[in-house]
Order: sequence, then structure tokens, then C-alpha cells
Amino acid sequence: MKTLMVLACLFALGVGPLQAQKAGDFGAGIVLGNQTGATAKFWLDGSKALDAGLGFNDNLTLYGDYLWHSLRVFPQPEAGKIPAYIGLGAQIGNSSHNDSSFGLRAVAGVAYWLPRNPLEIFLELVPVVHFSNHGGTDINMDLGLRYYF
Repeated sequence: MKTLMVLACLFALGVGPLQAQKAGDFGAGIVLGNQTGATAKFWLDGSKALDAGLGFNDNLTLYGDYLWHSLRVFPQPEAGKIPAYIGLGAQIGNSSHNDSSFGLRAVAGVAYWLPRNPLEIFLELVPVVHFSNHGGTDINMDLGLRYYF
């Protein structure tokens, strides 16, 4: 999986310019961590987006979040952008006990949008409250990469 991430980064070095995120922009990619798998993001406007993913770790998990982005949290580099974001969402999946689970998610993340490439690199911390026979909470940490079409 690390090789795939390195290849994706090398590929991104040769692609066209990144436009500012706006309504209708769509990105897809991979995420590594507690929810290792595929991820996608659809921008509703310049600061709000929907993201979804399918995790393939010990169990299969489908999740979706509503995200609010802000560029005012971190000092911005000369090239690219570093927005912080928060969000709320839900997830469903098969638990390690072989039954279905439902959870509510709170997302806190930071991204780096490359200046001349349609690429977003992100790091998220996601507390989840599970509602099932076994219940409980956990905290997921994920690192991901999305390419914008």
C-alpha cells in the first residue's frame, strides 16, 4: 500500500494546475489508517464538502461526512493551501463480532492542496461512537490522498 501512495505522488507531479475548490469539484483517492480503503470528496461550495469512503481493514466500513473547511487556522504557505476542517458523519459496517454496527463520527482534519497539481493530501482524527450490541467508542486516525478530476 505504501508503494501505491508513492506512485500516486509521483504521478501527481506531472499533472495540470489545481483550480480553487468550488461547487461541483470531485476528488477520489486512497486513505491509510483505521479506515484503509477508498475515499471520495464532492465540494458543495468553497468551504463545504461531502466526503465518503469504504474501509477494508479488519471489517468492511462505509462512511460519509459533511465537512466545513477554514483557511484561517494555520499560516498559509507561499504556494498551495493548508486548510483545517471539521465535520460530522455516520458509518455502517461489519464489526469484529460479525454483526452490523452503526456509528456517529466527528471529524477533525488538516489538508495540503498542492499549488500546481489537482491533489489533496490530508490527515484526519475521527472519534466514533458505536451503536450496536457491543457499543463503545474509538478514535480513528487516517492519512489520505485525493486526485481532483
